[in-house]
Amino acid sequence: MNDAGRSQTDWRGVGAYIGLAFGLAWALTGIALSRGARFQTLTIRTTVLLAGVMLTPALSAFIVRKWITREGFSSSGLRFGPWRPYLAVWIGVPLVVIGIYALTVLLGLGQFDPKLQQLFARIQEAAARLNTPVPDLPGPLVLGAAIFAQTLTFGVVITSLFTFGEEFGWTGYLLVKLLPLGRWRAAVIYGVVWGLWHAPIIAGGFNYPGYPVIGVMMMCALTTALALTQTALWLRSRSVLLTSFFHASVNSQGLGIISMAVAGVAPVMGGVTGVVGIAVFAAFGAWLLARTPDPHAGTASKASLSTPPDSSDLID
Repeated sequence: MNDAGRSQTDWRGVGAYIGLAFGLAWALTGIALSRGARFQTLTIRTTVLLAGVMLTPALSAFIVRKWITREGFSSSGLRFGPWRPYLAVWIGVPLVVIGIYALTVLLGLGQFDPKLQQLFARIQEAAARLNTPVPDLPGPLVLGAAIFAQTLTFGVVITSLFTFGEEFGWTGYLLVKLLPLGRWRAAVIYGVVWGLWHAPIIAGGFNYPGYPVIGVMMMCALTTALALTQTALWLRSRSVLLTSFFHASVNSQGLGIISMAVAGVAPVMGGVTGVVGIAVFAAFGAWLLARTPDPHAGTASKASLSTPPDSSDLID
């Protein structure tokens, strides 16, 4: 990497953004943890808290762009972009997640649960906490199909509103600032930072219950694996709405009916958050990013970052 490439990185903005994003999120989570909040089993209060924490990267990026660097929002990716990448994400993510859980079962890291006993047990626990009768539910096949349909429609749209709170900061600001270092280096750095940002909620039992230290390292590996795909999607579309949609799709499917159909999964080994999921997402992301042109390579100019590619180049 030559000195000219390094000089294009706005380290002042990067430092201000990371300081704000971590400070706001860690302060909110730290106060909640000190008052006894935990995230192994989500309640209405902890769900609202996590939703608020997800908005802090966007708030941080807004503050930096508006009042610290005063650069405005032209490079933040506030555009829808071509529709074909959204279709690819909408179809592709569920297929990848199905593949991850199929591998989990084949490797003996979980057991296929066609009766959805986990799901029904959670429903019974929730009814007991709320002191309400267990609702009359359809059979596993019908219920599973209904939940899967919900994750592909209303669920992913609602989730996108909250993942935008993260992506307007992570891909719409931090990734943009790091891209002059090269697409691979930018993806890895922002992926690790993104993972470390989760440390307090991981310590509180989210995603990796019982693994407060190893869980943070696993989260960094997972976010770095996802960052490879996010970087490719950004370079191909310049759209933070697309990266938000990908993030929402992963969340919706990773926490949806596909994961509930596999029981006994150790969080650090199987499933989306474990070694299996990290390996699959890393392999796919590396393949996609390798097929994505680097706007900073060779004779590429800074102007190429602000000019979206032609829609015909978005899906190879």
